[in-house]
Amino acid sequence: MKNTLYITLFLMLITACSKDEIGTWQVGPCVWFTKANDTTTFSFFSQPEETTEYVVEIPISMAGTVSEREREVMVKDLGSRNPGSRYELSASIPAGEVTGSLRVKVYKTGNLSEARDTIGFEICASEIFEVGLPTYLRNTLIVSNLLAKPAWWNSSALYAVGYYSDKKLEIIYKVLGSDEVFANNPSFYGNDISVAIYKLNQYCKKNNVKYNPDDESVIVFARYSN
Repeated sequence: MKNTLYITLFLMLITACSKDEIGTWQVGPCVWFTKANDTTTFSFFSQPEETTEYVVEIPISMAGTVSEREREVMVKDLGSRNPGSRYELSASIPAGEVTGSLRVKVYKTGNLSEARDTIGFEICASEIFEVGLPTYLRNTLIVSNLLAKPAWWNSSALYAVGYYSDKKLEIIYKVLGSDEVFANNPSFYGNDISVAIYKLNQYCKKNNVKYNPDDESVIVFARYSN
């Protein structure tokens, strides 16, 4: 009798575990922004003058089964601060991938030359995807036609170009034509970086470019100070 009771309890335990495992594997795929509550900055100032539209991509991550077809991710437009802005949204996880992106097609409208605009987004659940952690469901895009501190100008860039200022960024565009040499070299090492910084410092010295009219110091990009 006692053995029968043990066998019955054992079978009940196995059955319960099996149900838990089935429930776990039946959970649908979920998506979230790769960076929590992140802000992406884009400025048409960094593009050729004739550029009137641009697609900014914000990365999205996924957990779950990989699909053989592209799957749409539901993203809610939280609106912008300026009704004069124009933009279009689309988001998906490509076939065979576990990462995708929110693609924001922004247009070069007149209001962006007057002030920066802020656009908010939120990933939502759909018939295809569940959502991830709450802190990873919202992201922000700041767009303008003004000078804006680029993402690559972080703490790692300080020894190469020093602290950020709009005037420094303007000089970079004027001398180099773009900031691609820095954006494409996150380690800030290599001959291309060294040559770029040398050109920037030579330009500032030759043209006596100062931080502001009341400052006697010529602008210096950090690596070469002589």
